[in-house]
Amino acid sequence: MVQRSTKFTGICIAIYLVYALFVFFILPMLLPDPVTMSRNLLAQQTRHLGNLTNITLETGGQPKRSLLVTFRGSGAIGLLEYLSRQPGCYHHFSPLIAYKHRITDLAMIDHALNELTSLFNCDYNNSLDMLNYGMNTPTFRNFYGVQWKTCLTYTTEVCSKPETLSQICKLFPFLNMSVYNLGLKYLMALLERKDLNVRILLLVRDPRATMASRLNRLWCSNPECFRPDDLCSNMAVDYDIAENLLKEHPQRFGIVRYEELALNSTIGLKAIFDFYGLPTESENDVQKSKEDETTNMYFEKPMQWQDILSIEEIMKIQETCKRAMKLWGYYPITDIEKERKSSFKPLKNLPLFLK
Repeated sequence: MVQRSTKFTGICIAIYLVYALFVFFILPMLLPDPVTMSRNLLAQQTRHLGNLTNITLETGGQPKRSLLVTFRGSGAIGLLEYLSRQPGCYHHFSPLIAYKHRITDLAMIDHALNELTSLFNCDYNNSLDMLNYGMNTPTFRNFYGVQWKTCLTYTTEVCSKPETLSQICKLFPFLNMSVYNLGLKYLMALLERKDLNVRILLLVRDPRATMASRLNRLWCSNPECFRPDDLCSNMAVDYDIAENLLKEHPQRFGIVRYEELALNSTIGLKAIFDFYGLPTESENDVQKSKEDETTNMYFEKPMQWQDILSIEEIMKIQETCKRAMKLWGYYPITDIEKERKSSFKPLKNLPLFLK
């Protein structure tokens, strides 16, 4: 007679084989293709927005395009998390990730701008390096497009295929993009592209907080990432350019200071939605999203850098970044021990920022 343990083992093997057959062979045949699934999900999520055919590439329309420009360690993740969850939004997260460092070579800058323009038209032919490099990075996979949803159902090979991504991207009426490693003085060229009609938002943060945020991060491994002089020289250049862009493109260029967004994210997020031309949520709706336990809206505390940086590091950054801090309205700490214990307010009121 067959022993009871042998029978049990045989039953377990049979159950596993049936499960494997269903998951790997039958289920894929029953599922719709990823483009059809994305179209069906999107239709449900955006049904309250009415007819969107005039602002989707698939139907010959022009989507509403928006771009966030900032630096690594700027604290943008909380904002991007919120934007990427909005109905109808497709987010091109860090599309220049394959360049790894901040781009300064003119030939590479031209190539990067062409790549961004192509992505704003859902063309991935110039972005194979981005996909190959980015899909091996957890943060990229979580934020890019609607990948985190699609890849729960389909294999990585399917959900990162350029043709599939292009078709899914063209379904969406709102195309967002966030760029960390290309300067505003180059990205402003996109404002001249009438076919894109893009709106650009510059996110600025206290350089002391940015440098503190970069400490002990895997993504901050190259030498320039640890240099406050590199960060602050670029911040100063951005200020001069931003002043002109506010005059030349007041409806399509804006500036947000991280500290004000983090301290009052309800009003700040509403202002950003209005500026980008996204379906406007009321302040009550934003507040409900923040209180929802399933919502991950994380903003680092604006003054957290005081607890992370040493006195010597703070003084060095303040000395190196004196001009950039003055331009962007950040006060230095003079008596560190005393002001750390008090309610030090680093922000000067400036008329530049989005209201």
